[in-house]
Amino acid sequence: MKFQESESIELKRTLNKDFAKEVVAFLNTRNGVIYIGVDDNGDVLGVSNVDKTMREIRDIIRDQILPSTEGLCEIGSLLEDDKTVITIRVTKGTKLYYIKKEGRSATGCFYRDGTSSTPMSEEEIERRFIKTYSKHLSIIDTPSSQKDFSFNQLKIYYSSKGYHLNDETLVDNLHLKTDDGRYNFLAELLSDENRISIKVARFQGEDKSVLLEKSEYGYQCLLVAIDRVINRLEAENITKSRIVGAQRVDKRLMDMASLREVFINAIAHNDWSIVEPAVYIFSNHIEVISHGGLPDGEAKEMYFKGISTPRNKELMRVLSDLKYVEQTGYGVPEVLKHYDKNVFDIEENYINVSIPYDAEVMASMHVTDVGAEHDTENDTENDTEKTIISAIKSNPYVSQEALAKLCNKSRITISRIIKKSNKIKRVGPDKGGHWEIID
Repeated sequence: MKFQESESIELKRTLNKDFAKEVVAFLNTRNGVIYIGVDDNGDVLGVSNVDKTMREIRDIIRDQILPSTEGLCEIGSLLEDDKTVITIRVTKGTKLYYIKKEGRSATGCFYRDGTSSTPMSEEEIERRFIKTYSKHLSIIDTPSSQKDFSFNQLKIYYSSKGYHLNDETLVDNLHLKTDDGRYNFLAELLSDENRISIKVARFQGEDKSVLLEKSEYGYQCLLVAIDRVINRLEAENITKSRIVGAQRVDKRLMDMASLREVFINAIAHNDWSIVEPAVYIFSNHIEVISHGGLPDGEAKEMYFKGISTPRNKELMRVLSDLKYVEQTGYGVPEVLKHYDKNVFDIEENYINVSIPYDAEVMASMHVTDVGAEHDTENDTENDTEKTIISAIKSNPYVSQEALAKLCNKSRITISRIIKKSNKIKRVGPDKGGHWEIID
C-alpha cells in the first residue's frame, strides 16, 4: 500500500501532542484517516507497542475532545511490510469540535485545509457555532458578534406607521437582546449598519452558465434592503398595454403581488445563520431562494394552505407591524391563485420558488433574452428614486442626510437624483420646508 498525505489522509510517525488537533480538524471538516507509524514520505515505520498506543489514543479522543465523539472515531490496525500501522478513521461530525483544555478558541478549534490542520478564526468559530445550533437557537437567542448598534432607520419605519419608540422601548419591545443582555442576530438584521446583504443576480439565458450582473442590497437595516429589492423587482416586471374597446388593459411579465409575497416569505422563512436569501433573474423566469427548508416538523401541504409557522417569528412580527405581511397566511395561497404548486421546490435545506414570465408579454417584447441589454446604472438610480419617494411619503420632512443613509448613497447622489426626478418637489426652504410627491 502506498501512503501519501492528502485532504483526507494524515500521516504520523508516532503518537504526539498534535494528534488531538488532527482529529478535531477532520471532525470539523470531512471524513478522514490518520495513520500512525508512517512518516511524511510514506515510508512505513510501524508502532512498537500497539496495545499501549491504542489505549492512549482512546483516552485522548474520549478525554481531550469536546463534544462527545462517540461513534465518530474508529481505531484499528493493519499490517504493512511486516510492521503494524494504527488507523484512526474519523467521520465528520455535526457539531463544532474543539480541544477541551483550549475551549472554543483559535487554539482549540481546527479545520482541515489541504494536508494541514489550520486554526479557525474567532469569526469562523462563531459562525460555525451558530450554524451548528441554529435548529435550537432562534434569531433572538443567537448573540451577534457585533457589540454596538444604532436603529435610526428602524425608528423611521415604525414612526411612519404611527409607532413612536425610543431606543429602550425599541430594544425591549422587539426583543433585540439575548437574556444575558447582548444584542442578538435580529438586532443585527435591523441595525443601521451590518454585514448582511441580499444578492440579486442576472444571468443570460435560462440557467446560471453566464452571469451578466450581480447587485448587493444590504449592509444596512434589513427593511431598507427589502424595499430596494422590491423596487428592483418592480422595475424588472415589464408591463404590456393594449386597448380593448374604450379601455386600456395592462398585463405584466409576472404577477407582482405573488412575486412580492414570495420574496417576503423568503425573508421570514430563511435560516439567516446559513446565508441570506437570494434572487436570480433569468431570460424566462425569476427564482427566489431561501435557506433552511421548512421548520422542523412542518408539512408541505400545511405550508401551501398558509398554515405555516415562520422560522423567525420575531422578524415576522416586525414585518407585520410595518404592513409587509398580513397577520396570517403569509402569502402562499395568494401565489397559488396565479401559479401551480410546481413553482415551489421545497427541500430539506432550501425553498426555491421559480416564477415564470408571461408568454404573451415576452412575445410582445421581441427579445429572446430579457435584460440582455440591461442598463444597470439607470436601474440603480430608478431603485434609489423609488426608495426616496417611499421615504418621503412616510415622512415629508425627512432630510437629505437621512435619505442618503437610507439609500446607502452619498448626499450628492441623493441631491442629483432628486433634481432629475419629475416626481419630487421641494416646498419651502431647506430648513423648515418639506417634500411633496407629484403623482
